[in-house]
Amino acid sequence: MPRGSRPGERRGGRQAGTKNKRTKELERATAVAAEAIADAIPEAFAGDAHAFLMTVYKDPSHPLPVRLDAAGKAIRFEKPALAQIEQTLDGDMTHRVISADPLSSEDWEARYGEAHAGPAGAGHDD
Repeated sequence: MPRGSRPGERRGGRQAGTKNKRTKELERATAVAAEAIADAIPEAFAGDAHAFLMTVYKDPSHPLPVRLDAAGKAIRFEKPALAQIEQTLDGDMTHRVISADPLSSEDWEARYGEAHAGPAGAGHDD
């Protein structure tokens, strides 16, 4: 009789999604702190920072500059920002500028030399 787990089968350990001791303790401490704040400042906002920003920019009673500032700070939580990437070129790559203006034959040869005939219909005079 074979022993051990089958491929993809999981045995033992904490089930997926179960919180560890540290996470449970942080959540308890956060709940205690929230209760202390609610007791000390009864009129304190109960939501998180994003919910607070949403209440500010959606409330037309606030001045427009205040609402715009709140919306600008909340947008990062509502819509993903484009990731910044770095482009590196190896030694064989050349930088080319694409332009609507075609190159003349002289400019093409000065830039790329006679050996480089260029693609058909590249926009240079023949």
